[in-house]
Amino acid sequence: MKKLLNNLTIIISIFFVIPIMYTLFNSFMDSVQLNHEGLQFIPNQFNLHQYYLIITDKASYFRYFFNSAKITIGVISGQVLISLFGAYGLYKMPKRLGNVILSLYVFALLLPFQVTLIPNYIVFETIERLFEFEIIDTHMALILPGIFSSLGIFLLRQFMQDIPSAYLEAAEIDGATNIQILFKVILPLLRPAIISLVVLVFIDNWNLIEQSLVFIKDPVKEPLSVFLEKIYNGDLKVFYAGSVLYMVPTLMIFYKGEKYIKEGIMTGGIK
Repeated sequence: MKKLLNNLTIIISIFFVIPIMYTLFNSFMDSVQLNHEGLQFIPNQFNLHQYYLIITDKASYFRYFFNSAKITIGVISGQVLISLFGAYGLYKMPKRLGNVILSLYVFALLLPFQVTLIPNYIVFETIERLFEFEIIDTHMALILPGIFSSLGIFLLRQFMQDIPSAYLEAAEIDGATNIQILFKVILPLLRPAIISLVVLVFIDNWNLIEQSLVFIKDPVKEPLSVFLEKIYNGDLKVFYAGSVLYMVPTLMIFYKGEKYIKEGIMTGGIK
């Protein structure tokens, strides 16, 4: 049975790897082979022409790359900070009340993001009308909903449950405040949880598409995920090289945080 499961895992992994390898090999093809009818997998001659064209003729690619990086880093920074305080608040609450509130967070976590798109848009419009503060058609419209996602609070709170209470009691006896306990006692112990959260949030926000289509009107402010779809339809000769460069940050982040994300998923109970 174990051998069968291992073989099945290998087969499934191959199906996931094939699109990545196909994109990588196609990025080394010239425009003649790319426009050839039929499925082309192996380049007739490896060349870096697509990457050269991105640098010379499609320099705007890097502007959209920066847009995605700005949005993703903003969401990660905000969500880690908000989640840290929120999870600690739930951890310090009476257990029954904390579990009730956590159940609401889990319910919010299960909702598809499409459910909140229209309410978020209405809230942003109201803020703009009342306070004359522009949110729609800015990157803040994408960053703010991501910052207040319930995933981080849920994940970090589950990790905090495994911290021995003796650590906190010793700190309280020494006269430490809640802020000191959070940052000097709990935060160092949450390193695996925070890294796993960073990986999950990065992957989720690096691939934003629908949110950008709703909130961003100026094409210059779009993330790279939306721009790639446009060059696929209008400029296939650089699409595959652009896709490879787009995948590199995700693969690197996932490779570095793989063991932490496994631990985070198992501890958080969201297999």
